[in-house]
Amino acid sequence: MAREAATSTTSTESAAQRPFRVIIAGAGAGGLAFSHALQRAGIDHVVLEKGVVAPDWGASISLWGNGARILSQIGCMDALEAKVPALRALHVRGADGKVFSEEPFFDMMLERNGFECLTMERKDFLKIIHEKLPDKSYVKTEKRVVDVIEREDGLTVMLQDGTQEEGDILIGCDGVHSTVRDLMWRNANLAQPNCITAQEKRSRVTSYKSLVGVSKTVPGLGSRCMHWVCHRGLSFLILVQADKTYFFVNWKLPQELRWPTKPRWSNEEAERAAASVAELPISDSTVFGELWKHRIRAHLIGLEEGIFEHWHHGRIALAGDSVHKMTPNFALGAMCALESSVVLINEIHQMNNNLKPGERPSKATISSAFQRYQEERMPRIRAAFDMTALLTRMHAYDGLYHWFAMRCVFPITGMAPYADLLGDLCSGAPKIKFLPVKYTKPATIKWKDEPDHVPAKLDSKDPAKYLRHLLAETASLLSLVIFIFFFFGSAVDRSLSVSGPFESISSDLLVRPQAGEPANTIYEK
Repeated sequence: MAREAATSTTSTESAAQRPFRVIIAGAGAGGLAFSHALQRAGIDHVVLEKGVVAPDWGASISLWGNGARILSQIGCMDALEAKVPALRALHVRGADGKVFSEEPFFDMMLERNGFECLTMERKDFLKIIHEKLPDKSYVKTEKRVVDVIEREDGLTVMLQDGTQEEGDILIGCDGVHSTVRDLMWRNANLAQPNCITAQEKRSRVTSYKSLVGVSKTVPGLGSRCMHWVCHRGLSFLILVQADKTYFFVNWKLPQELRWPTKPRWSNEEAERAAASVAELPISDSTVFGELWKHRIRAHLIGLEEGIFEHWHHGRIALAGDSVHKMTPNFALGAMCALESSVVLINEIHQMNNNLKPGERPSKATISSAFQRYQEERMPRIRAAFDMTALLTRMHAYDGLYHWFAMRCVFPITGMAPYADLLGDLCSGAPKIKFLPVKYTKPATIKWKDEPDHVPAKLDSKDPAKYLRHLLAETASLLSLVIFIFFFFGSAVDRSLSVSGPFESISSDLLVRPQAGEPANTIYEK
């Protein structure tokens, strides 16, 4: 599909003279998926990116089955698979760098959902998605949104360079510090005082900061694998490919920060943060300082968490980190952004199909579509958010409960129950309803929106696989009984001292000392 030129629709043009038009702010995973799908649907639109597509920022993007299925629908998955091989093993390590659990977790996910689990540099991922667009002229760079004016017959998006775009709806895929969200809040409170409360604005919390970066791969970490290295108040998440390694070093902050406080750290503070953990082992033979020495780039950032109550107002809707933000520990952020974009895409496609020639949707029709979007997405986002928040705190031994789950339950159960949980979450993901899906590999978990999908059965001829599955189920139940006995037993008689393996960690875990806390942190309001 191609068009002769990508032109702005100006406010001087009569609204009746243009077709239904969608404006998307942000050319990340969600915004580019929008353009792929809307081009295939023949719906006029424009994607406005404030900078360049695929900037040198962030570390990696990891794909699970929910996102991989969407990317296969828009014709990108083959190119992504050609770029990098899938990861295979997950190694879980303690503060000494020694493994206490390791299994082929990514093979487990392939078995459950039937799609390869890829990890690559965020920049490379976005480049591929952009290059695979049927017509790249729908994406405009260096177009920063500064204002939006809503009317009964449409809206006008004002840009920093003095130009403007006319359309019927605006989708904010512009990230955690979303300008579109701020403008939506303003418009909502002008139209309906106290619609967006201070409590809602402050519901996004920053409890962790992270040293996020890309490095050349160093010896001792292997290849095509992930490492979780767990400490009290600190964790390392390291993903290794043959030529590049992606790292997230997460510290628990001494106190929570809430919107509009936005933590900012300088390059010098990032250096000090790295130096404070340089001597810590991240494998049997490697310390973090070796990885840092070979870094390509790195940033010290805050990790916001939260789900806002209002996902839309008037002709504006939000998707991705602008409305639901989670930590990177379960690699669900980009996948959830794709899912939310797809649900909106389906609503917009249906809305467009219901229009008569020359007609455009009313504000009431748009509002109803946006409300269905939010109602469909909220339960899945809450489930993904809770899973990620739990894992983040398990990695950092954030309290006795999370230490127990990570060091006592996890090694006994193995990774199969976690793969089952993530696989089941992925199987309920949305797809683009008007594009076909090609399933090339079997899956043991049924895709919930595919009535004719017959899941593959566990191979009973493979005794080792069947035994691992049986042991995991048994161990999960046994660990739950042990934990209930421990937790409630201590609650019955709090005068009893904690003994055994818990004696040395019970009190100081609750204090959560901040390992490697850099000095002179700057907070910007």
